[in-house]
Amino acid sequence: MKLLEFKDRLDSIRNLPTLPLVIENLGTALRDPDVNASRIAEIIEDDPAIMARIMKVVNSSYYLGTQQTTTLREAIVRIGFQAVSNIAMSAAVFSTFPPNAETVFDRTDFWRHCIFTGIAAEIMRSRLSRFANLDFGRETLHLCGLLHDIGKIIFEQYFHDPFVQALQLSQAEKIPLSEAEIRVMGIDHAQAGAWLGRKWNLSEPILEVIRWHHKPRNAGKAYRELVVLCHFSDLAVNMNRLGSSGNAFPKVDPAFEGEREHLESLIGLIGEDAASSSLLMSFLR
Repeated sequence: MKLLEFKDRLDSIRNLPTLPLVIENLGTALRDPDVNASRIAEIIEDDPAIMARIMKVVNSSYYLGTQQTTTLREAIVRIGFQAVSNIAMSAAVFSTFPPNAETVFDRTDFWRHCIFTGIAAEIMRSRLSRFANLDFGRETLHLCGLLHDIGKIIFEQYFHDPFVQALQLSQAEKIPLSEAEIRVMGIDHAQAGAWLGRKWNLSEPILEVIRWHHKPRNAGKAYRELVVLCHFSDLAVNMNRLGSSGNAFPKVDPAFEGEREHLESLIGLIGEDAASSSLLMSFLR
């Protein structure tokens, strides 16, 4: 399939899932410097499922609270507007592309990979001095992990047969899946994911992670370190076989090959933390 033909087919998708209206309304509200917790709560209360997920997260040991939060407004004040928005986005993505077991591409295992990638990003940010000054909260890192491979869902859902061919080619020739995708379709999941991210009006740092997580050297300077962090996190999770992204042969961006030893030193630790992350994994149920 030629690249232009594939892009035309992407643009012709008419039943592309959209995020719940609450996500769009949250984004609009957060751009208002005068927005308050009561207004954010009013928006979220329009979607009981997302509200329930936020309350579950806020009252978990994940936030190490000593007193249970009983109202949504209290939850928003406690963890902040951006954290609430990111949790809401995570819940919305799972409801938009729900887990399901498939013979060739198990979406439940795929989402496990994505969740673990966000967990790995948080661990690496706290353990590697390179990322010590990276100014992104844990929810943003988890959202980066959740969404970095979202283009694979587009391929699996709308271009199933060529995507299966790419999966098979990757296995047969022991090459990264993104390389196989380009050979089969002329485009890889990072490009497809960025296309979807723009349709969804995702924030610039999230878009940079989605687009360049296999080639962080190409990311914009403002968010390059975040993309590098997510690149390493994705690799570590693939090497640890935590979930399955369909990429059995991951490759370090050559520009960062010299830092592989730091990556490998944390693989075991990431596996331990990921195994105990029952809260985030509960999003899959």
